[in-house]
Amino acid sequence: MSDQTTSVMTTEKNEKNIERRYRVRRQSNGVHRHSRRRSLRTIYILSTLVLVLFLLLLVVSIRLSLYAKEVHDLTVLQHKQELELESLRPKVASLEAEIAELVQGRLPGLKPLQFDKVIPIKKKYVRNIIFTLIGTEDDHRYEYKLTLKNDGLTGVHPIVRVIFFDHLGIQLGDSTIGVDKDNVPTLDILERGEVRSYTKVVQLPDGKQPRYFKVEVDLPEYQKIKE
Repeated sequence: MSDQTTSVMTTEKNEKNIERRYRVRRQSNGVHRHSRRRSLRTIYILSTLVLVLFLLLLVVSIRLSLYAKEVHDLTVLQHKQELELESLRPKVASLEAEIAELVQGRLPGLKPLQFDKVIPIKKKYVRNIIFTLIGTEDDHRYEYKLTLKNDGLTGVHPIVRVIFFDHLGIQLGDSTIGVDKDNVPTLDILERGEVRSYTKVVQLPDGKQPRYFKVEVDLPEYQKIKE
């Protein structure tokens, strides 16, 4: 093989090697560029997420601050109202006592209405009365149990009327034992020495709440004449 042929082959081989290195370098550069773009995209996404999280934390922090301020203001207002209420309670109690005194002075015989307590009654034939609140929260009714005793020498037919009043002494309603719905005596005789209890339920109009009550005792006309 001549030197010229060898030189040509060497030249071709060198060109191929150069082309191969160029191709490898170009592929390597492409990989690096792709990796750089992917890294930039990841950094952009992470930066966006960090920014969004920061904004969310900022909003949450502002709302928590506003909520804390609102709670503080409400607490201060509640404390102020409690102090005002505490200062008003003696005045309210005093006014209620004055009103009660005026009402009972204007209407003798009124008694404070108390629930689930035996209230002695100093009226002829009437020994005591017990009031009970029954029904639901929106439908109050008042049940009373009246105990009578005949200490006389003969049988009697007592007619007992229980009258209800509000805190101002305004009559709200009444209930009567000893007469029917037409106000005719039932002739339910209470014998000599007998003790008997009567139970009735009263529903006052418009959901009114009684504060006082009064008991009136009477006899039918035929027994009044007899006496």
